[in-house]
Amino acid sequence: MYVVSIERKGFRSISKNRGMFFRRTNVLTTVITVEFSLLLVELILLIVTVILLVMNLREEKGRQDLIKEVGRATKVLTRQEYFNEVIRSYHDAKKSIFGCVTGSPPDGEEEGEMINTIVKHIRDLTKEGVKIRFMIPKFTDRLHIGYRYSQAGAEVFYNNCALVNDARYMVIDDRFVLIGVPEKVGENEPTKKGYRIPSIGISAIIREHYDQCANSKFTATYEEYVKEIIQEMKRIKPELDFEPVARELQIPIGELKRIDTLNITPKPTLKVNI
Repeated sequence: MYVVSIERKGFRSISKNRGMFFRRTNVLTTVITVEFSLLLVELILLIVTVILLVMNLREEKGRQDLIKEVGRATKVLTRQEYFNEVIRSYHDAKKSIFGCVTGSPPDGEEEGEMINTIVKHIRDLTKEGVKIRFMIPKFTDRLHIGYRYSQAGAEVFYNNCALVNDARYMVIDDRFVLIGVPEKVGENEPTKKGYRIPSIGISAIIREHYDQCANSKFTATYEEYVKEIIQEMKRIKPELDFEPVARELQIPIGELKRIDTLNITPKPTLKVNI
């Protein structure tokens, strides 16, 4: 009987241990299942977050591209408005046009077409007897426009007085003024928009300042400025090759040779901007 009692006690102990083992196993399984579920949820959330981040980046890029396109369209629109005002001024001119322009070479096909249109109007107006004079900053890269305007019949002058570098305007028939506003400060900056001011008084004030600059001993005509550059280059290299000069100045070789033969005394200058 004692042996049987021991066996029963041993069986109950083993059963108890088995029960505890299974309970612990169930708890552990439950914990692992919960942790796996949490990890799975975190993974799903991470994937969703990455997707949203990528979509946000694409949306931001699209937004930036849209802003750039709108800005570019606005820039073209305002410059087109200024160009329209210039053409309108040429149509209204009956006696004279004078003013200060940047003279920068055209940048791109669109600006090239604008210059072609202006040159055509200058040629037509000068044939009708309208006197046209332009003052341009005295830099060699502005000679191309000076050449084209002078070929069309305009009188072109070069000077670096403050009025020329800081302003761009036209006075038509001494009755109204067209003022161009650049995008940023600087003579190289493109004109953004134009303002048309019908005022004889303002025209007279600007005319007075223009005449002071035009009558300066440092003001040179188009031909005088080209002659000045040719002579300066010949001092450096007597046997001057006109081909690279023509390419640099964007002026035909024949035009350079014509001016070289002219009996012109260049105006005094502190420095030739080559």
